Amino acid sequence: MTGIIVSSLYKIINSHNQAIAMTMKMKSLFLMFSLSICVTQLSQAANITNKIIGVGPKDNLINPYFCIQDSNGQVTAAVAPGATADGNKASGNAYYVGGSLRFGGCTADNSYLGYVGFNVNDQHNNKLSTYSPPEGVHVTYANPAIDSAGNITGQIQYTPINPNFSLLPSAPSQNPYWSFVGANLSGLEFGKVIDPVVIPNLSQEDASGKFSDLTDTQAFLKAGINTFRLPVSWGYLQLDGPGKGDLNLDYYNSFIKPQLESLTSAHINTIVDLHAYMRYSVFGKQYSGCGPSGPCPDGTLILDANAYQDVWTKLYALVKSDSKINMNYILFDLVNEPVDVPDDLVFTIQAQVIKSLRQQGYQGYILLEGNSWTGLHSWTTASWASKDGKTTYTNASLFTRDNFIKAGINDLSKIIINVHQYLDSDYSGTHEQCLTNLNTVGPDGFNLSAFVNYLQQNKLNAVVTEFGAGHDSNTCVTALTDFLNYLKDNSAKNKDYGFVGWTIWSTGHGWGDYNLRVKPNSYQMQILRNYLQPM
Repeated sequence: MTGIIVSSLYKIINSHNQAIAMTMKMKSLFLMFSLSICVTQLSQAANITNKIIGVGPKDNLINPYFCIQDSNGQVTAAVAPGATADGNKASGNAYYVGGSLRFGGCTADNSYLGYVGFNVNDQHNNKLSTYSPPEGVHVTYANPAIDSAGNITGQIQYTPINPNFSLLPSAPSQNPYWSFVGANLSGLEFGKVIDPVVIPNLSQEDASGKFSDLTDTQAFLKAGINTFRLPVSWGYLQLDGPGKGDLNLDYYNSFIKPQLESLTSAHINTIVDLHAYMRYSVFGKQYSGCGPSGPCPDGTLILDANAYQDVWTKLYALVKSDSKINMNYILFDLVNEPVDVPDDLVFTIQAQVIKSLRQQGYQGYILLEGNSWTGLHSWTTASWASKDGKTTYTNASLFTRDNFIKAGINDLSKIIINVHQYLDSDYSGTHEQCLTNLNTVGPDGFNLSAFVNYLQQNKLNAVVTEFGAGHDSNTCVTALTDFLNYLKDNSAKNKDYGFVGWTIWSTGHGWGDYNLRVKPNSYQMQILRNYLQPM
């Protein structure tokens, strides 16, 4: 750069026939000019290397990007894990390098882990200047440092959310129609990496921040909700693989435990949902469920009953050992929305987990889900053949009272069939409009009466832990009202079969403007209020 500038200046002087008359003073000026440019360039040539340790399994750590910013806050260099960059040049500052830390890249969509700045120059007397963690987000950059060679070190760590033991002034309302009425509180199951930005947060300390769920949750409870379902990720719980290793206490202690303590201490029914689709998703590589791209659901189908027994044994041990968790309000949802599970394994695997939990002393409610996304509409109609082709199965033919008894499960008083039912054209919940005729039957119908007949024949109880309606209130008000009337008309109150409750999908700040997100002032909530008993 210096050579080009000096050369250009000489050409200008020559073109004006001034070279011969150049004085020693001018030569000195050129020399000083050249030296100043060289010094400036040297002072802006200090390399930094991103060696910050991230999160996840030791053999597959997800390390953060260092997103260097200029004085205008624009990202000028995305320094990937292990990469090196000229920090001073990227920042445009001869003495300082600053920027954000993020998982997975340097766009606004990547999880923000805070801002860090370093004093960095070509003299190698580098040091930390500042670190600011994200406000209201429970993550930190621990032991931040930079050495004389420009190696940036330290570690990303999750920090615990504080439990809230004053969630409600009194116990929640009892509903006249169902035992369990509520909503899903999502965020613990999102993504490929535990994202602290979307984790539900009920703490009083973070109540004023934009990542808090306290105000909305209290509004739901005051309206008459008494149940929350908490989806959690198998891949986040067991980093070493399905049924392998200890549970990830960073995940459990920081994010799951505070929710369980807060909710159950307020006498709120809390459904712990292994949101897995009978699949294990590798941390950092596969989505915990369905993502914006790739397979839906993502992950590897797990057909080893021992793996499910292992994760539930360890999870139950943690829950029951915590004196701040009221076990009277804990329910277990064994696995969310199994898909393409062969033969009779969707039943037999869950039956083994039930027996295992009972043997360990858990006497609470256990929820079971069926094949084909556990659809209510398809419970009696969706079928699949055994591997040998000799048997055809449906959820209705597998989850029978007789089969439970044959499996050694004689007491079904706290065994609940868990179904999901979205109200749009393909029952997926991905559309804004709803179907307005819920009386349809057959392979593409709602089949509402057929499901109730199944419950009556087997003397079983059911709960709908996922249902929802999109933004189009013109079509969805009717559908949602009709569906809730169906659940009320077929309540298990004073009967030996029927619906014991529901949890709508879904609440949680991490959803943003998601079409099925329910807020206290949304039209969906206005309809739900007609079926709730306010505090």
